[in-house]
Amino acid sequence: MPERVLIADDDRDARVLWTAVAEAENLKVVEAEDGRQAIEILTGDSDFNLVILDVNMPFVEGYEVLKHIRQDDRLKHIPVIISTADRTTRGLTGIPVDDNTSFINKASGLDNMRRGIAAALGRQ
Repeated sequence: MPERVLIADDDRDARVLWTAVAEAENLKVVEAEDGRQAIEILTGDSDFNLVILDVNMPFVEGYEVLKHIRQDDRLKHIPVIISTADRTTRGLTGIPVDDNTSFINKASGLDNMRRGIAAALGRQ
């Protein structure tokens, strides 16, 4: 069974980039266009090896999706990459960040995105 990744980003171009990188890493991609859709997908399907979240999304922000993931026993083990253009973590107050959570700046390039996925999956 192939490893699966959920990519949640309201920016179609960002989803296309993350999908290209994930598929190059032999991951099966499921996409969400906003945070609410990401939570709906995760509520019905917890069989993901990685979740990539944009911070600023409509309806539910990425940090709230992260909070949902870290509070759900079925999901809390899943590595999460926060994909953001923001260079700070100021929005993280009260959000559980652990060793399974990493941050990648959207403008960092495809190689950095690939390294981030590999690291999150323990593929150093």
